This record gives sequence, C-alpha cells and structure tokens, in this order.
Amino acid sequence: MNRLSLTILVIASIAHQLPAESKAMPEWVKGEAEAITLRKPTDLSYLTVTQTATIIRPKAVTEFATLESLNPGLADVMPSLADLVGKAGVSPKFKLLYDGKIESIKEGDYLEAHEYFDCATVLNLTAPDTGRKAVLIQSNMDVDTDGTDPGRKSELKDYDDARLSHSFQPVLAYSWAQSGEMAKNPFLAYYKSTAEKLRALKTQLDREAKQDPWPVWSSLGKELAQHVSGLERKLNVYGDDLRERRSLIASLDPFIVVPMNWIEKDSGIQVGDYVAVIHAGKVLPCIIGDTGPDSKVGEGSQRLARAIDPEASGRRSAVTTAAVTYLVFPNTRPAPGKPNLATYTSEVTRLLGEMGGLGAGVKVHRWE
Repeated sequence: MNRLSLTILVIASIAHQLPAESKAMPEWVKGEAEAITLRKPTDLSYLTVTQTATIIRPKAVTEFATLESLNPGLADVMPSLADLVGKAGVSPKFKLLYDGKIESIKEGDYLEAHEYFDCATVLNLTAPDTGRKAVLIQSNMDVDTDGTDPGRKSELKDYDDARLSHSFQPVLAYSWAQSGEMAKNPFLAYYKSTAEKLRALKTQLDREAKQDPWPVWSSLGKELAQHVSGLERKLNVYGDDLRERRSLIASLDPFIVVPMNWIEKDSGIQVGDYVAVIHAGKVLPCIIGDTGPDSKVGEGSQRLARAIDPEASGRRSAVTTAAVTYLVFPNTRPAPGKPNLATYTSEVTRLLGEMGGLGAGVKVHRWE
C-alpha cells in the first residue's frame, strides 16, 4: 500500500475510531512517513506505556496552481501573487506548526485528518519592486469568540453567545489600557460570584457525603472543587487585565489568531500586524488579535468568520478545508487602541498595493 493512501494519521495499532469523512487526506498532501513514539502516561510507578507509530509529515505547498485549486479565483483577486509565490521560500513556521501537531499526537491528542492537515503552506513573500514582505498562510478558518471590552460591551449578557464556546477567554493578546471612567468588566464579578455559588453547593454535597456513603456525593464534590479551582485561576491570571485593560471583542472586531511561537520580539510577525484574508473572491482586512497553541493556525474572530459564512460560530467553523489565503504583513502594527476598522481597510489596501495590487474591480472590504 502506498504510504500516502493511509487514511489515518497513525498506524492501525492505535484503537481510535473516527468517522470515515474525517480520515481521508486532502488532495494537496505530499509528504513522508515519519516514525514516532506515542507516550501514554500512567500514575503507576512500575508501568510505562509506549507505542510505535508512523505519521505523515506534509510538505509545504509551493506551487501557485495548487493554491488556486484550494482557493479558486485567487489569481483574479491578486494577479501578482503567482509570481510572488514562484519566488517565495517556505517559512520555518510551517515546520514549527507541524512539530507542534506531531508532539501533541505523541502525547495522545489524536487529531482528525482535517484538523491535522489544516494548513497547506506558510511562505515568505517579497515584492521585488518595493521590498514589501508578507507571510502567506494557506489554511482553514475556525472561529474565535474571545475578548471583552467594558467600554463597548459592559454587561455579562452581551457575551452569552461567546461563552458557549468551551475555550472562551476574556482577554486577548491585543489589549490596551483603560482610560477615564467606564463600567467594570462583568467577568470580575461573574467569576467571583460563580465560585462562591459552587463552594456553597460543594458544602451541601460534603454534608450529604458524611450522611450517605454512596460515592456519587464525593465524586460530585471533587468535580465542583475543580470548577472552583478553575475560576480562581482565571481570576489570578486575568484579574489585573480585567480591571485595568480593554481588548478586542470577537463579535465586533475582525482579527486572526496565530501560534504563540510564531511571534518574534524584535522583527517579523507581531500581534497587531495587518492581515488580508482572501476567500471566494473577497478580500477582508483585519489584524493579528491573539496568539494560541503552537499546533493550531487558521482561526478568525466571529466578526471575520461571519463575513465568509453567516452561520459561523464558536461551534461551527467558517471554512473546514485549507481554502483560505492569509497575507500577514510583518512589522506593520499600529499602536494598540480601540480598533478603527476604516483604517484596517485603507492600510491593507496600501500594503496590497505594495505587493502588486488587486485585480480589476476587486476592492478590500469595508466593515460597516
């Protein structure tokens, strides 16, 4: 059997069943089988469990024709892109991304094929006439619902839809200091009051456990204690920022999320850099608003995602295949502050012009 005909990421010795549609590898994938050792931790001092497996490490796509097949109409949107891609080099960030994915799989996080192959390439582009640089990422678009700003949304109910996501976080990497009088961040009171309610419930469960030996009482008590601990951690981690800072809001602001280990301190990609998102003939301007796990790319804010799919949410991806082209412009971030969406449009239009410009009749989207 050809190695690339394998329809699961690790060999059949792994007892992990996935739906058939999640197993197939995308057509763009070319790569080599790589031996890995899977580590399964136990709490037994005498027992260590390991398994040997093989995994496909994809090669970065470097042909513009493949990018066009993934994102039809890309050449019409930006005619200069074919030449830029032809002269581009593969970014080390592509290897970093798949190093992260493979490491997580070694630890037992068996990704479905569409999650593992969610990024087809990361290329470093340079416009020959202007020297303008851009990083091209070809990926999917999952939905981020994070961020709070009491200056624009001050009530807890304003975030009810966002909080349906299990991974919701109230603070983003792109944030700025509060100034003047404004409402307190509602999550400060919410985390504190919810922790108090859960402690009261745990006290009640502890009384039941003393009166009734049925293990369910102690089990529920332990679960509640974990939730209380989680809320206390949130207050410890986010408390100062929630009191003193404002950040982007995923439902209002268009932004993307990149892996934390892609951020470079002195030069290169930075939080706040401008980004052009190209999909299905649309050019959507935004910025890098947050950082995430080293093993994940292809994530946009709810505002950005719904410009592609109006039904997108924290529970539904906007694009599930590597059909979205992201052009990140390094070292272009403005001073952090309340977003000016009109500036996003004008700046991304200018930057694209320095990369050769858009096709006839194509314009950068203006956010209403």
